[in-house]
Order: sequence, then C-alpha cells, then structure tokens
Amino acid sequence: MKIKETKLLQSQRLKEICNGSEVNFESIEILLESVKTKKLLKRNNYHQQKINDVIEKAIK
Repeated sequence: MKIKETKLLQSQRLKEICNGSEVNFESIEILLESVKTKKLLKRNNYHQQKINDVIEKAIK
C-alpha cells in the first residue's frame, strides 16, 4: 500500500527532524493527533449542521 509506506516514511522523517532539533517526538505526535481529531470534529459538526438545516427546511 502506497499510503501506508508514505505515512511510515513521513513518520521516520519527522523523528529524524525531532532528534536533530532535540524535540520530543512523542509530544509532536500527540499534537498531530489532536489536530487531526479537531479537524474531524469540526467537519462532523459542519455536516451535522447541514443535516439539521435540511430537516428544518423540510418541516417548514
């Protein structure tokens, strides 16, 4: 799978950059996960709002 290989390569590269800059890789990984989660929640809220709008229009 190309996607899995790319993700693995990116993770290895990030680890190299963190080691070179003396930054904790685990903390960067946690931050990346929180950003992904935030984006997913924001997108889900957007879709839920659109669904609610359609339902409200149909009821009127």
